This record gives sequence, structure tokens and C-alpha cells, in this order.
Amino acid sequence: MNRVEENVSAAFRALFARPDGDGNLVFPDREIIRLIRGLLNAGSASGSAAAPVDYLNALAEKFGGGFADALYREFFDLFIAGKIPAGSIAEGGRSGRAGFLLDNAFDLSCGLRDLIGEILRTASRRLSPEAKTLADGLPAGNDVGTFAETVAKHDRFRDCRTFRFDGDRLLETELASVKPLSSFYGFSGVRAILADHLGDFRRGIVNVPLLIQSLPGYGKTSMTVSYALAGGDDVLVLAPPEALSSSWEKLYSLLAPRSDRRFILFFDDIEPDAIDWYMFRTHVGGAFNPAKHILVILASNYQFPASILSRGRSVAFPVFDELRCIEMVEDFLRDFGLKRPPENLVSLLAADYTESFGQKKFTELSPRTLMRHLLIYTRSREKRRLLADMSSGDVITKPDPTLFYEFNINLMRTLYGDAYIDRLREEKLRNMK
Repeated sequence: MNRVEENVSAAFRALFARPDGDGNLVFPDREIIRLIRGLLNAGSASGSAAAPVDYLNALAEKFGGGFADALYREFFDLFIAGKIPAGSIAEGGRSGRAGFLLDNAFDLSCGLRDLIGEILRTASRRLSPEAKTLADGLPAGNDVGTFAETVAKHDRFRDCRTFRFDGDRLLETELASVKPLSSFYGFSGVRAILADHLGDFRRGIVNVPLLIQSLPGYGKTSMTVSYALAGGDDVLVLAPPEALSSSWEKLYSLLAPRSDRRFILFFDDIEPDAIDWYMFRTHVGGAFNPAKHILVILASNYQFPASILSRGRSVAFPVFDELRCIEMVEDFLRDFGLKRPPENLVSLLAADYTESFGQKKFTELSPRTLMRHLLIYTRSREKRRLLADMSSGDVITKPDPTLFYEFNINLMRTLYGDAYIDRLREEKLRNMK
């Protein structure tokens, strides 16, 4: 190993390696780290041993022309983990923890540029075309200040607002579709609470958790995502339910230092009985409380336990019945361009939906299938003309309330058991007295 390789290897270890209890160096299990480590350790290839050129090709295949950007994002995260504020990175301080990280990051970047250049000169014909651009963007001079400014621009939250937590890291993700707020119909009370709570969070007034509950298909996920992303530059983090039990502290440690950003942490499809709530209860309303720039939202098809409800603000979707169906159809027609939807047309559309359910064109009565059904209306001029003609007739059909009642009872029995249905009936009898 020559002096350049020794210097870059030392900088790499200083930044990313830590000894375990047996005295072995342990590196983060991330692809860019594994490949750089392999590049620095690769000697002359013999047999099946990988050569430096193989690692460059692998880096090019994974990162293409974005290798420097990916490396700088790693550096940025090291500054944050080292409790250096994001706004201070560009200042390029050369003392303390900031100076240690900056010097080693700069040495690693320059060393990789030199090493890649050397491989290009000696093994150019073995390199893929993409590998020949890997050094682009790496520092070409001795200006550490400019390098610090470049690292400061590689905040992963700067250009992406949606992330997925995999139990260890935050991964950038793209959501297939995010509905505009105007495309949600009915449930005005739920929507008002979402807008109010998120508005208070953005104004720094409150950050107590929001707990959302409904039967399946009511739009908890899509509504939460849309309202979360409708507010400026908030960052939405999608986390699996098990993270509440197994990796809450890890997730929180990634977000807590970033007080320059607001984070909405969304746990969806929670089954409360399957969660060990100890860490959540400890860090939310227990010995600790989340930082003001972090808001937790929990969504479930089931009711949350009282010990969790007491730590946040709860909102439950009303049961989707014939009245909710009509309400959603009215909102839909207004959005479609009818300022005052005719009552007969609303009734016919809702009845057409329940008739389609009776014909087994879909398997559930829910806002999700209603919206799917209403798309037919928007796409078929013939369907619109037919319903408009029928709405002028003497006989107007209405949605069948019995269908909704029976479907909802059966669904709740499946989800919550017979004891829950018995309690509902007892409550209804008491209210009738």
C-alpha cells in the first residue's frame, strides 16, 4: 500500500470504523461503505479475488454519476450525528469535533479522487464508461472551505420530503400518488381535526401525537399523507409499526438533532395488541417528550388502549353508512362542477353504488370502493346522461341502509369479535330508554 492509499484508508477508518468487544473494526452495513472498503483493501487480483477496477465498476453500477453526492450525504450525516448543527457545517470550522470530521472527510475525498485517477490510468480498458466519471465532483484542490460548503448542501431532507425508516436508516422514497386535499370527500370533522392539529404543529403550538382510527378502506393513509405534505417543507417519515417496539430510540436519534426541520412521523396499520408500548410510553408523555419539531401520527383499524389514547389527541372516522355515502357523493359532485347537486341525482348515484355492491362488482362498502365506483361516472358521458335523465323521473331510488348495516356489523365482528358487537347493542338499547 502506497502513501496515498495509507492516508485515504486511515481517513476512512477514522470516519466510519469502530472497534467491537473483540478488537475487530466494525463498519456500517451500507453498500457505499462496503464498496469503498473493498476498493481500499483490494490488492492485485488473482483467481476470483476482486481487483480495484471491479469495485469501481460496482460503484458506477450502483451510483452512476452520483457517487460524489452519495459520499457527501454520508459526510453530512456524520456531522449531524456528531451534534454539529446543519447550519454550522458550511462554516468549515477546523477545531473540535467539526474540525476532526471535516479534515478526515476532505482527506478521504481527495484520496479517493487520486486513487480513482490512478486506476483509470492503469486499467482504463477494464472500466465501464460510467466508472470513468466516478471522480467527478470530488475535490480537485486544497480549498477546505469550499468543500465544507459543498457538504452542507447535501442535506438529504433538502430535496426529498418523503422517507421510509428501515429499522436503521432513513431511505428516500417516492410515493406513487398523493391526492390534493380537494379530492377528499365527506368526513369533514376528521379533515378539520387533521388540518387543525397539523396547523398547530407547524406554528409550534403543539406536538402531542395524533391517533387515527377507523374501519379499513376509509382513507386514513392517503388522507394523512396528503395533509402531511400539504404544509410547506415538512418531512414525512413512514415507519413500520414494529419500530414502536424495537427501534424507537434509533429512529428518534436520527430526527432529534435536526431542529432546523419539522418531521411528521407516521406509523400506519398498527395492531395495538401486537405492540410493546413501553418505549413509546416512556418517550411520549412519560419520562421524556418528543422534541417540538417532531409530530407522531398513529393510524389503526383497531381501537388504541387507554394508556396510549391519554398521550395524544384521538380522532375516529364515523362508520360509513348510507348518510356518509350521500355526503361523499354530494362533495364529489360539487368538485365535479355542480355547485348545488340535485338531491335526486345524489340519491341515484348512491343507490347505483349499493346496487353495484349487490351485484358483487366489489367486495366492501367503504369510501375506497365508492371513489372507485364514482370514477365510472367521471369517465362515461353515457352514464352521466342516463343518471341525469333518471333524476327527472317520478321514481327515485335511494341507497339501501340495510346493506350498510349488515356489512358493517359483519366487518366489526370479524375485526373485533362478538363481544364488541354485544357491547354496541347494549349501548344502543340504553340510549333508547
